[in-house]
Amino acid sequence: MATQLMDKETFCTLILEHQNAMYRAARSILNRPEDVEDAVQEAICAAFAHRGDLRDPQRFKPWLLRIVVNTCYETCRKQKKVIDLSQVEGVLEAPNADPTESISLWQAVLALPESLRTAVTLFYYEDCTVAQIAQILHISQGAVKLRLSRGRARLRTILNED
Repeated sequence: MATQLMDKETFCTLILEHQNAMYRAARSILNRPEDVEDAVQEAICAAFAHRGDLRDPQRFKPWLLRIVVNTCYETCRKQKKVIDLSQVEGVLEAPNADPTESISLWQAVLALPESLRTAVTLFYYEDCTVAQIAQILHISQGAVKLRLSRGRARLRTILNED
């Protein structure tokens, strides 16, 4: 059975509708803003090239997020293990840091390890179901639930420290 190829205007409309979700998903995996932008752009190009593979247009968002996540993981594999000095600044306490400043929820989510951060971002920020997250990340639903549970526990710890 041949699937109908999505036209360019429909594709662009759906991309614009889900652009924030793509950026949040990419940001949950990648640290540098320029890497996030590159990964999202590559994912959009890949999605457009393979738009004929989408069997159910109602499943566009999970399909698109899977492409974004896979593109981000590919970017991670390509990058060398280099420590960015801006990352070290966030870990080392500044001598004149204001202890009264509180951390925002999004900053706390970004402080989670990548596997927990991605699951939490997809669940709470993108309203994906556990089944959709399992499909996007290529893991079992049980693993998704475990990552969400551990992510919530870590968030409680992070937010209670501040």
